[in-house]
Order: sequence, then structure tokens, then C-alpha cells
Amino acid sequence: MASAPGFLSASECADAIRAMDESPREPAQVVRAGESVLDPSLRLCFDHHFPDDHKRRIGERMASYFDDHRTAFDSDADFLYGPYFMSYEKGSYFRAHRDVANHKDDPPRLAAHRWSLLLYLNGRRASGVLPTFDGGALTVYETDPRLRDRRVVVVPEPGMLLLFRSSLMHEVATVLDGTRYAVAGWMSSAGSPALGGPR
Repeated sequence: MASAPGFLSASECADAIRAMDESPREPAQVVRAGESVLDPSLRLCFDHHFPDDHKRRIGERMASYFDDHRTAFDSDADFLYGPYFMSYEKGSYFRAHRDVANHKDDPPRLAAHRWSLLLYLNGRRASGVLPTFDGGALTVYETDPRLRDRRVVVVPEPGMLLLFRSSLMHEVATVLDGTRYAVAGWMSSAGSPALGGPR
């Protein structure tokens, strides 16, 4: 797991949040046995149809950060799937899950995911123009035996980019107040057998 505090400035975060609030949104889905379905028992939040120019700009920065630090990640990932823009209002959550294929009928793109990238646009502490929220921490269940209970709890901070292996179980705790804004993307491998690449 790695993090880059201050990946976006507060003003960039505020611009992204404003664009999200002005964009159409829909209840977020999950992939189950190869199909995208609504399952509020697992995931309760919104996906925003973010403007393409903003989406491309943020996605390119996320992918560039990964490329600039590629040796630290020891990965064959070569493109970013996404990004997706999500808001978690009071009462929203995303229960424990992995960002990889879990079923033989899941889309090939899930099998190609190598690293999950999460970009937080706001946090719990007041910071100028950014809205705050309470709750909504991310827990990543690590496999490192040196970790006492094998989990890492991440409290979102505005502009922080977080990276972890897509195969790790993780979850977003229930938001207790306010709205949590975040961006997700997945560094993936075009050479994955699931996408027709070399075996």
C-alpha cells in the first residue's frame, strides 16, 4: 500500500466536487456473476457522470503517478481503467469486497485489475471551501503477517491518492454525516490472458 498526500490541491478538489454536484448521478452498481446489478446490501452510494475533460485530466494524472513510481509497485499494469467519481451521502457505505474477478462469468476487465487507486476529494477536518463528512473510513485487509490484526484503516484527507493491490479485501465504513467524495481507478494489464494477452 502507498499514499501520496496532497496529490490534488484543495482548490482542485473543490472544482471536482463542484463538477460532481452539477453532474447527473445514479445509484452505484456491483458486479455479480458477470452482471452489473443494484445491491444496496453491499454498496450504497452514487456514481457521477463526470465531464469528460475533467475525467481525462484527473485520470491522466493518476496513471502518470503510477508510471513515475512503477518500480515500487512491481506490476505489469499498463493502463488505467476509469476513473469513476463517487459520492457517499449520510448512511452510505461499500461493504467488504475485492476489485478483481470473483466469478467465472465476471467481465475480463476485472481479471486485468492489478492496483486500485483511490483519490479523496474531501475529509473529516474542515479545510477552507471543502465540505466535511464523518465516518467513511477505508479499511484494507492486508496479508502482511507483520501487521498485528492484518488491517489498515485509512482516514480520508482531501487530495490524498491511495494505492493498494486490487486483490486485497477492503471496505468503506458507513458515512455518519455529510457527503464523502472520492475518485476510483484501476491500473490494469492489457496483457492479461483475460483480455486476450499472452498467457
